[in-house]
Amino acid sequence: MGIHGIYKEIGPGDRIALLKLAVDKFEETGRPLRIAIDTSIWLFQIQSGKGGTNPALRTFYYRLLRLLSHSIHPLFVFDGPNKPPFKRNKRTGPNVASIPEFLAKQLLKQFGFPFHIAPGEAEAECALLQREGIVDAVLSEDVDTLMFGSRVTLRNWSPEQKSSKVPTHVNLYDAEKTKSGPAGLDREGMILVALMSGGDYLPEGIPNCGPKLACEAARAGFGSRLCAIGKKDTAALQAWRESLIHELRTNESKFFRCKHKALAIPDEFPRTDILAYYTKPAISSRDGLERLKRSLRWDQELNFPELRTFTADAFEWVKVTGAKKFIRNLAPALLVRNLCLRGQAAAEDALSEDPEIIAADEAALVASIHGKRQHPSTDHTTELRIAFSPVGIVNIDLDAEEPDDESDQDEDEDEEGLVDEDGEAPKKRGPYLYDPTKLEKIWIPESFVKVGTPLKVQDWEEAQRKKAAPKPAKVTKPRASKPAAAGGMQRGALDRFAKITKASAARPPAKRRSPTIERLDMSGSSEKPDDQPSSFPVAPLAQTRKSSRAPSSPPRTSKEPVYIDILSSSPAAPSKEAEPQPQPADEHYGSSNATKRKIAPNQLSINESRKEGLLKKEFPELKNLHELEERVVHKPKAQLHRQNGDSSEARHTM
Repeated sequence: MGIHGIYKEIGPGDRIALLKLAVDKFEETGRPLRIAIDTSIWLFQIQSGKGGTNPALRTFYYRLLRLLSHSIHPLFVFDGPNKPPFKRNKRTGPNVASIPEFLAKQLLKQFGFPFHIAPGEAEAECALLQREGIVDAVLSEDVDTLMFGSRVTLRNWSPEQKSSKVPTHVNLYDAEKTKSGPAGLDREGMILVALMSGGDYLPEGIPNCGPKLACEAARAGFGSRLCAIGKKDTAALQAWRESLIHELRTNESKFFRCKHKALAIPDEFPRTDILAYYTKPAISSRDGLERLKRSLRWDQELNFPELRTFTADAFEWVKVTGAKKFIRNLAPALLVRNLCLRGQAAAEDALSEDPEIIAADEAALVASIHGKRQHPSTDHTTELRIAFSPVGIVNIDLDAEEPDDESDQDEDEDEEGLVDEDGEAPKKRGPYLYDPTKLEKIWIPESFVKVGTPLKVQDWEEAQRKKAAPKPAKVTKPRASKPAAAGGMQRGALDRFAKITKASAARPPAKRRSPTIERLDMSGSSEKPDDQPSSFPVAPLAQTRKSSRAPSSPPRTSKEPVYIDILSSSPAAPSKEAEPQPQPADEHYGSSNATKRKIAPNQLSINESRKEGLLKKEFPELKNLHELEERVVHKPKAQLHRQNGDSSEARHTM
């Protein structure tokens, strides 16, 4: 169908959700999207339907429901009596309506959708309707409508996801983009491509001429020059033909990638009759278009009784179960239509201004709103999840239906049902008893809900803003104090006996820096107890206790130690061997273990203040500290050595 291999040259177009196109047009113009549909192609496609009674007609029924749910105004165009007698090398035959076409027209009447019989080919008539502004786009399955002059063509209405059977997206072809894009083809250029590489009216075209070579000739301007030649101007046509042959063989103007000397152009090329099918198709006259505009009624009421009877006869949707299935499939689409009609009536000031009446009318359509989303199946068009009553939308009487048998079940055997809540096709599930009297939740474009029930949307948005607003911090009230129990001890009774402090970790007792001296006898008596050994020399504390100061610290000035025999009243003369040796400053102060060395209980290092006290108390006959040092410290070393030896013998005898 169409031009062989043309899609490789012009590309797939823009893939877009049909619902998004409808919503954008509604927001832009305030009316639904209007589409001219080539019905013959639809009737050909629905022959692939399977399962149930009349699957092809049922597929057509569900496509109509989907158009209704998108708030699209379709105009179905049928082929007329003046269409070409041959198409794709097959005779088209007289225009006698087949049974599927007759049933399709009957179903369109019951839905309230308009249809139109074209004088000739439906594709050419659809392109004319688009050019004249009667419709916004053409929905077809090939790009022949571009050759007939359509500026916007939609094709391949199909599911976007492989796992789904629900058609959601279309390929959009814009004539301006096709001309200015890489393909560089306009309407006349595409006609030349159809003539050279093959089309519906001349499938064989020029032997050994593919679409690439034909597109090169079209971009060189041969198509526009051909269509400008008059039908009876044979001289101009012959000149055009010779020019094409010359360029193909010589490539003088560099129109082609290479020379094509072997390509033989037939003598009858181009056939003027085939060219006329593209350039001057059988279409409606100006008067016919005016009559069509006046007769078109886009928003006709649905005929519920006849539509219910049609589904019962054609699809065997009988009894109460069949009526419920009828409501279940029709109610969501009809709700969208009613919302848009209410919005248009509000724009025309045809609605009541009473707030109570407005609120009641909106509640009859939308019971409540439960969420918002942007789903990939609609190209992220904003939708609202609303709850509604199906039985309140579809005006049929369930009580008038024949009761069900026990074996009747509500089974989903439909192949092209409406989108469910997740935007996907209904999944297989077990028997489900559908109740149309209960509220049902579905997703509807936000724009449709806003124009149909503006107060509902405003209330819901206000509630959402309050939920999203930051909540003020809670003010905590002071807890009421409990009344004091009668009797017992009063508060603060122990304050005068004890001081309350914070609990803290117990600290270890501080270490004493000097040893404990149990007895310090400096009475001046020279007698010693019998149980005491001879006097011991007192080692200088400055040598036994080393400071923990770092080696880098400056050395202290060494103080002269004083030796006292604590066992006798007279100062002991230090022996030569026991005389303290001067230590280096860093060794004297550098070791941190010097303070841990034990001091004998009979030894004591006396500092300056104690020297003065000792001078006044024990040695009043001495005048100054110098005499004390001469008397006490600087004793002969031999005497000190003797004293050490005597004390050693005393320890051995004890």
